[in-house]
Amino acid sequence: MNLYKESNEFFKDFDKKYSYSKNDLGVIFKDQKIQFKLWQPLALKVELLIFDKVDQSKLVKTFLMEKDNNVWTCLIDSDYESYYYQYQITHPNHKKTIALDPYAKSMAMFNWEGKETKVAKGAIVNIKSVKAGKKPMDLVSNLNTGVDPLIYELHIRDFTSLSNKQLESKKGTFNAAIESDIFGYLNDLGVSHLQLLPIHSTYTVNEFDTNIYNKGQGSKWTTNYNWGYDPHNYFTINGIYSSNPQDPYARIKEFKEFVDKAHKNNIAVILDVVYNHMMTNTIFNNILRGYYYRDNAKVKPVAEAPLADNRKMVQKLIIDSLTYFVKEFNVDGFRFDLSGFLTKKTINQIAKKLRKIKPNITLHGETWNFSDLKPKDAYIKGYKGNDISFGYFNDSIRNAIKGSDHSSDAGLMVKYSSKYFKTYVSSIVGNIRDYDFGDFAHSKAKYDLFANDVKINLAYSHCHDGMTLWDKLNTSSKNLSFIQRLERYRQAMMMSVLTQGRQLMLAGTELLQSKPNDVSGMDAHRAIKSNYTDVFNENADDNSYQSNSYKTTDYVNGLKWDHLNNDDVHKYIYQFTKQLNHYRQSNSLLRLNSNDEIKQCLEFITVDSKQGIIVFRLKNKDKTIEIAHNFSNKDYEYDFNNKTIILHSKINYNNKLEAHSSILMELKK
Repeated sequence: MNLYKESNEFFKDFDKKYSYSKNDLGVIFKDQKIQFKLWQPLALKVELLIFDKVDQSKLVKTFLMEKDNNVWTCLIDSDYESYYYQYQITHPNHKKTIALDPYAKSMAMFNWEGKETKVAKGAIVNIKSVKAGKKPMDLVSNLNTGVDPLIYELHIRDFTSLSNKQLESKKGTFNAAIESDIFGYLNDLGVSHLQLLPIHSTYTVNEFDTNIYNKGQGSKWTTNYNWGYDPHNYFTINGIYSSNPQDPYARIKEFKEFVDKAHKNNIAVILDVVYNHMMTNTIFNNILRGYYYRDNAKVKPVAEAPLADNRKMVQKLIIDSLTYFVKEFNVDGFRFDLSGFLTKKTINQIAKKLRKIKPNITLHGETWNFSDLKPKDAYIKGYKGNDISFGYFNDSIRNAIKGSDHSSDAGLMVKYSSKYFKTYVSSIVGNIRDYDFGDFAHSKAKYDLFANDVKINLAYSHCHDGMTLWDKLNTSSKNLSFIQRLERYRQAMMMSVLTQGRQLMLAGTELLQSKPNDVSGMDAHRAIKSNYTDVFNENADDNSYQSNSYKTTDYVNGLKWDHLNNDDVHKYIYQFTKQLNHYRQSNSLLRLNSNDEIKQCLEFITVDSKQGIIVFRLKNKDKTIEIAHNFSNKDYEYDFNNKTIILHSKINYNNKLEAHSSILMELKK
């Protein structure tokens, strides 16, 4: 039976006949035995290959598996714990393939060597063993998961790769971040959630090499740095972030300790997950070619076809892996990469099943109109909202603030634009559809008024994709002094954090994170030239800055801690960021939990699209907050009577609403 490019109707019938519902796939330790189970309904034969735990290249034993209910099963002695394994599958055409267990909970060290044909080995680990560590403590928090989160998006390697601290732990690891007091730092910064770029096993890395890469040490596509968007396995954690990639238990135990430490510091942990594609489709095609991917797809997330989450065993794999990370690692949420490639049915099932385990779990994704699915079949920004608090990354406010990514387009932080002004007015209320703006100018586009519920709005000015806010400012503006640029930067931060909906900030926002170009890394040609001399002397190649740094050196991506040695950065950016974040988190008026609350509490006072002025108030029985923005080149007469200035984007300000400034105030009682 050839499944390749069969119809949806065919696979519905196939699933009815061959799917499997029990939760026992992969490796399970039971009664002094180790059980292996692999779903493969069509194979003629499946063999379990066991490899030495010291020399993973050495085959030490082969076991013939037995088929039962479309699943191949084998029981072996528990002495094989910590050995490695693969499956050898004989297909109906008598061809044989070697396959990695899609349910492997850990893996042998892997080096892709620039090849896309290598097959990794699973590790035989007992997830209930003491060696796998204790389940992290529960997070004690009264924050909701719709509008309360203030998320810090971080690639775990970047936190310590450029650290000047003398660490006992290997830089770039979970342990190094803990040793560097990451959670004390995040508490001081005022964030509630830490969102990690994908920590799952990534195909295009060499786990034998844990070096930090300085400028000029990259090797283009084979540079040994990766954000994690080249998925290899959905249960295994990338060994490169552990203290010892050779120990299959270390990555499990150390991530549990990382989450436990986060929860002890009241920080929630969100994982970025990539279920729209894999690095190479041979990973699952080696098991059952034609089943795991929508090979007929006309739109593809990458060069290869998307995962077929509309098929039962693919949806089961996705939900089982998410459930695993919630139950075993006690994580608090997930960010779904290119979630438009996942069906609504899958997203709904994910929300339903995970919230039975953890009711306050946070879920959001990239709901761009980029998918092989029809908009009616997926959650797509501008087409359909949702009632499950599944957040949509809001590129409307992002572009209004800084301009579109991957170009020199300027947002309101640099210059006035009528289009971006109207978009921003609509974003202040959380982009909800049912706010009555009256005669005030605002965007009426469905794409900008996309939120049926404010709890699906995820506001941000920049994230790992595209340029950092500081780099974008320097490539889209001209003739501004360093202090003037700091003021524009502060205004940009206020423009996001003082709007309704959950919030996300890129790691390093608080220190002017920058990504100086390194021509030795991948996609250096996509960098954009700055219009200014680099005040930090980081010596970017061609004075240009990266907009897509997923596979380049640590010199580009690591957090630029040295920026904090600049007194102006520390005082006017770091301290300002802390104040802004803490104010937001301590004031419910900036975290209104429903459309009705927004309509009741938020009132526009002035929206002058000709002069670029916005003034609005947030009011409840305890407090009145007033926020004013001026995006024009002219000062504006403003009445400060009976108002206390809490934060001002200008470092030295006068008694007017100055050009290119934003002010956060409270009315005196």
